[in-house]
Amino acid sequence: MIALKHTAIFIAIALLFSILISGSAAMDARSINITDCIGRNTTVPAEINRVISLNADATRIVVSLGAGDRIVGVDSYSLRCPILNKTYPRLKEVKDVGSHISGTLSMESLASLKPDVILLSGSSKDLADKIQAELGIPCVCTYFNVSKVDDFLSAYEVLGELMGKKERSRDIQSFIRNKINGIINVSSAIPKDQYPRVITIGQPLSNDPFKIVTVSSVIDWAGGINAGADSYKGGSPSKVVAIEQIAKWDPDMIFINGLALIDVDTILNDPNWKQLRAVKEGKVYKIYSAMVGYDPAIFMVQPMNLAKIMHPDRYTFDFQEEADKVFEKIYGISKLHPIFEAEFGISNV
Repeated sequence: MIALKHTAIFIAIALLFSILISGSAAMDARSINITDCIGRNTTVPAEINRVISLNADATRIVVSLGAGDRIVGVDSYSLRCPILNKTYPRLKEVKDVGSHISGTLSMESLASLKPDVILLSGSSKDLADKIQAELGIPCVCTYFNVSKVDDFLSAYEVLGELMGKKERSRDIQSFIRNKINGIINVSSAIPKDQYPRVITIGQPLSNDPFKIVTVSSVIDWAGGINAGADSYKGGSPSKVVAIEQIAKWDPDMIFINGLALIDVDTILNDPNWKQLRAVKEGKVYKIYSAMVGYDPAIFMVQPMNLAKIMHPDRYTFDFQEEADKVFEKIYGISKLHPIFEAEFGISNV
């Protein structure tokens, strides 16, 4: 009798242990651990159906992965991006949750949308930690900055896993790497004394020409020297300078941000700029640029654009055709280049 009691107790304990183990396994199956681009470890649902993106770069990547329909809330900067508005018009219907950059972010809106995850920039680590602590919503960060191709692709690796789109992510990563390497392979064979000195002026949705780009990676890839890099002291990738400083640089070419409210003729006909070599020689061009951060298509199209302008004899590809291929690969829409060229005044090269 005692033996039977012991047996019954043993069976009950075994059953309880089995239930606990299976429950734990089921819980594990419903969640995964993600290490984001800045090394934060976060537990997220295994299946992500509702996303809030507070980072325009993350928004673009999620759209390019074919998961844009899962975005239920987005930051104000993503909504203002002219390129995103063309490549993913549905974004206009998504709730604007404000922006932490402009101080309009609404924590109430974040909570009310019941997201599975919130995406942020790598520069927003403190905000990510605060949201997780206060709202209990897992947050995943993209890169802090991009100085090389792998920095950018790290976000594809993380978000591809997060969204269950690993195959699409790796396909895009390979496509991007091949395009950039193709440009660098040509420019690296060009003698450095044949690299033109250039500046990039203007900023999205502004008619101020005196804000210049101070970071150089894309210009370097395409075989140029960014004269404005002398002004980079860390922090913001752009800086306001005076025409006198630009005159000192006297660049061989001037590039205008493609989303700036400035056209080529404005610079060519402005008396303040006519003293410059680039203006005298008519070497002023409007080029593809992103609204803020990095757009995966522009990440390739911009260096292709610059390469074709700076070294037309070295780069034999048809820029119009290649730009269209890139936009179609990333956003699944054909013949976007002629639309952007006409709308933004991109120079024909």
